Parts: sequence; C-alpha cells; structure tokens
Amino acid sequence: MRKGLSSIRISSSPHPRKRIKGRSVRALFLTLVLAGAGLSLLAVYLSVQIQYQNNPGTTTPGGGGIGSGVVSNIPINVRPDSALSVSQVSKSKANRNTDPSPNNSLKNSARAAYPNGPKNDAKYAKDRVYCMVPYVWNQVFYDVIMKTWGKRCDVINFITDSVVKVGGEMHGDLVIKGDDISKDPNGYKLHTELPPGSFPDNVHFINMTRPWTGCKDKKTGKPKICRHIWEKMWQSWIYVGDNRLDQAEWFCKVDYDTYFFPENLQHYVRDIKNWDPINEHHYFGALLYHQNNVRHSFVAGAAACWSRKTLAGIVDVYKNMPKGYQGRYRGRCEDRPEASEEISTSLCLKEGLNVTAEAMVDDEMREYVTLDPYHNVLTWNRTKQGEWWFWLNKPANAGQMENCCAIRPMGMHKYKNKWQIEMLEEQFYGPTNNKEITKLNERTRRYVDKVRGAMEIDQYL
Repeated sequence: MRKGLSSIRISSSPHPRKRIKGRSVRALFLTLVLAGAGLSLLAVYLSVQIQYQNNPGTTTPGGGGIGSGVVSNIPINVRPDSALSVSQVSKSKANRNTDPSPNNSLKNSARAAYPNGPKNDAKYAKDRVYCMVPYVWNQVFYDVIMKTWGKRCDVINFITDSVVKVGGEMHGDLVIKGDDISKDPNGYKLHTELPPGSFPDNVHFINMTRPWTGCKDKKTGKPKICRHIWEKMWQSWIYVGDNRLDQAEWFCKVDYDTYFFPENLQHYVRDIKNWDPINEHHYFGALLYHQNNVRHSFVAGAAACWSRKTLAGIVDVYKNMPKGYQGRYRGRCEDRPEASEEISTSLCLKEGLNVTAEAMVDDEMREYVTLDPYHNVLTWNRTKQGEWWFWLNKPANAGQMENCCAIRPMGMHKYKNKWQIEMLEEQFYGPTNNKEITKLNERTRRYVDKVRGAMEIDQYL
C-alpha cells in the first residue's frame, strides 16, 4: 500500500526539475521588473534634479516671510553681491552656483514674454530699466510687486535695512502688530541672524547709521517706521552705481506704494525724447514747484529716474559729500538727520554735476507720474480748488481733470495695500472687460481705455 501511495505521489509530478526551473524563471522575471521600475524612478529623480539645478526657483508669492513669521522653504539661488548683501545658502543639497537672471523673478533659461516680463523690443535694447525699491523689508509687498509691475523691469532690487522685523505686521509706515519691542525683544533681528535662504536673492541689505525702529506716529503715538529716507537713498545709489551700473541704461527709484510702468519709461526716453543715457545727463519725474525756499527744481520721490551717466557721476558726489552734520536744512549737499530726499537729491545733482530736474510731461502738459491715486487726480480742478500745494507755481497750462495725466503713465503713487496693486494690474494688464474694469465709473474707465489703447496691451493678451 505504501508503495502504491509513493507511486501516486511521484506520478502526480512527473517532471520535478522542470517545476523548480519554472519557479526560478518567474522569480527572476519579477526581480527584473522591480529593478526596472527602480531604475525608472531613479532616472526621473535625477532628471528633476538636473532640471532644477539649471532653473533654480525663487521665493514663491505668498510663501510666508517676515510678515507672517514664516520663512519660505523654497530654495533660492546664491548671489553674494557684496559684504553687506544677505548671505544666502541653498537649502538644497545640490550646489547651485548659477548666476541668476537680472530680474530675479524669472528663470535663467528663458525670460517670460511681455507683459509677464520686460518689453524686449529691439528698439529698446539699449534702454534697459533698473528698478530700485528702497523700503523696510516686508514680505507682502515684495511678493505683490514681483507678481505685478516688478516682473517688467529688466533688473529689480529691493534695498532695505540690515535690521528686520520678525513676526507682527506692517501697514504702510505703521507697525500695527507685534510692535512693542520691550515685550518682544527678539522681534527685531539682523538679517544675518535668520536662517540661510530667508530672503530672495534680489534683496540687498545696507547698514544704516540711523535705525528705522523707535519712532512714534504723531497722531496715534503708536510705533511707526523711522524713514531716514535720504540716508537710505544715497547709500542705495552708491551700491547700485558700484555694482549694477552695466545692467541698465535708465535707473529709477520707485516707492513701494507706487505702481510702475517700465515700458512707458522706455517709450518716453526713446520714442518721445530720443535721449542718450550714456553720454547725456538726465534726472526726471514729477516736477514739484511749491517749495519757494528751494533754489533748485526737484522731482517727487514716488518715481524718480536718471540716466546711466548721471548715476555714474552722482555716486562720487555722494561718497565725498560732508557727513555727520546734525543741524537743520542749510541748502547744502550733505548727509544729515531728517533731510528731504527730493530736495537733497536736487542739491547734490546741481552742486556736483550741474544737473537740473526735468519735468516728465507730454506735449499737452499731462504728467507721467501721479502723486495720488489716479482716479482722484482725474477730478482735480485747479479753478475750483485754488492754488493748494499741488498747483502752487505750476505752469498756467498744466493739465487738469481728465486731461491731467499722460496716456502712457510711468508711475501712480499712494497704493498702500496689496489688493490695490493687484487691482491696478488687472485694470491695465488684465483681460478686456475684467471685473476690475467693468466696475469703474465712466470717467475712470475712459482713462483706463486710453492707457490700454496707447500701450496696445490687448494684442499681447
């Protein structure tokens, strides 16, 4: 019986060696499949790493930062501009030393097409625009500027104090949250104390001799930013002149609350004026007339521009001007506390280079820079309002009301909220008849349509 059972078992598997061989083949096949999948995943990973190294990213809009107390974890490229620049070390293990494109919002491999990038028409090839935004570091405004008008500058730098606020919140010049330094002594730090990669690579820090902290609003008594704008201006222009002079032909200081049109500056200097930025001195913007005690004309600081020749010359003037005077205005080119940015700039240009401010107006005396939200300026009536400071000493034929403003504007001032800047972006660069346009009143809509028509913006959308 056992022999029979044994025979049955053997007969149930007449080829045991073939069975074992078949199992081995299947196991080898499965191993090869898994190995192939692993190699495929490795290839994808390596491809992504190579692509990322060739196209390093920047801080993403809304990615946190000082305003929220959160530092963006998106790696950014390293570009040590000078000893005073933020030292940025990539958070990625890869060593990415690729030099970033001049406008640091863009990839190295390609510049975004206008209006999502600079207007690179051939006739403006030698009219590149450098935009300088001097302010106290604020992540919210950095993000919205880079998302809107900043991306149309050929080069843009944000120049700020070495001391930054960590956490809290700012609104314009006011510190409205986390403002008591006695309760939060760690709320203000040197930028070098923060983790590497905390700031985008187009932010440059300068060591101010006068701190921006410690000032109070005269009406509310609450903490506000100490502007010390004159010191920041001359220090900033020295940095630009020493480090960025070859990157543009036209250099503009733009307030953080000004909405700027770089391509309209190019149109003005090339199509209207046909200026030579290399061999001619030019300093221009919204000319102010109301200061009778000032010997020289000057332009409003909202958006003030000069040629490369003028910048190259003024750097030496700023380096050599007297510093340390503690008294009040005495009509000299010098560094002193509480000095007016606009007046001091005009004094130094006149004394050092014999350069006089030029009014940026068109042939109908319409201004290219508005000093108040443009929808307000469209209503300003000189006859009814009388000679208040804005009109004081202006030419009799200066444009007013709906004829106030050039239809290819360069700058619009006093937009102190993120949503206002985004609103302007939609009005002038958004799709035709978008919601920000359709809700305008008739007067404002007429002006927007004129601007969009003159810029021919719809053909680019």
